[in-house]
Amino acid sequence: MSDIKIGFIGLGTMGFAMCYGLFKSGYSMVLPVYRREIDQSTSFIPLAPDEKAKTALYDEMLANGCEGAADARDLFAKADVIMISMPTSRQVEMNAYGEEGFVENARQGAIVIDLTSADASSTQKIARACEEKGIEMIDAPISGGQEGATKQTLSVMVGGKPEIFEKVRPILETIGDPEKVKYIGPHGAGDAMKCINNYLSSCNFLAAAEALCVAEKVGIDPRLAAAMIASSGGTSHAVTYKFPKCIFSGVGMKMPVDLMKKDIALFNGLAKDNNVPNFYGSTTFNLFHIQTGSGRGGEDFSRVIRQYEEWTGTKFWDIDNE
Repeated sequence: MSDIKIGFIGLGTMGFAMCYGLFKSGYSMVLPVYRREIDQSTSFIPLAPDEKAKTALYDEMLANGCEGAADARDLFAKADVIMISMPTSRQVEMNAYGEEGFVENARQGAIVIDLTSADASSTQKIARACEEKGIEMIDAPISGGQEGATKQTLSVMVGGKPEIFEKVRPILETIGDPEKVKYIGPHGAGDAMKCINNYLSSCNFLAAAEALCVAEKVGIDPRLAAAMIASSGGTSHAVTYKFPKCIFSGVGMKMPVDLMKKDIALFNGLAKDNNVPNFYGSTTFNLFHIQTGSGRGGEDFSRVIRQYEEWTGTKFWDIDNE
């Protein structure tokens, strides 16, 4: 077992799978047992499909060398490496600052790995605050969804000091595919890369939706259309994976509208700040924001496709099971 102690904050749909994968790979974990009732009763995934299953995996970790922390300060003080996986920068900041935050309580020489799809400017501020206390930090947002987190095949986009990246590379290559763990640049570069990726992914998703609406309207089975596009010049992850595996099957994307919309907004902000024309950004954002305005921001972002179905009288959702 590795001598490195990893404290993990954020045992949600992505965080729990990553934490369990690190444990199974031999790392010594420090778990936030002070949040145990909340963590094990929500955010279920195929690895832990209900509270009973998630509780059993939590018990397995504690019974086999993982250490429990009484509170956040205790976790931060015990860990050599602190990994944090949160929905937004706001939650990261809540864990960073204040009397119980890692800026005040992590040991000198500790390394913070922020896995959140975060605001690069917020990350840069936290990194500076950490450095003043002798703590290092990298931003390492991930891509690959629940399946990638469970199979330990995530893409990891890293911002920070290159020498700190090299120190924690073995950890990142444990949660991710080593071929897809990449150093991007200084603090905030990983976060910027992640929102760039998710912006483009969202654009492709909506463009594919419109293309398949037209295909169905002219009498082409949308499954055949997606397969044909996937092997042609119009290909994208939307037609090779999202529609065939998540939409036509009725499985969904396993990510709420508002989280994807947040990444689109971050990209739009970067484009504005850097004087880059961004013709698609506003439209893409608003097509997601319609769902928020209708009280559906917490729903799976496949809801956007259901909206297209309503607008056009087409049918994509769960057609494989009809």
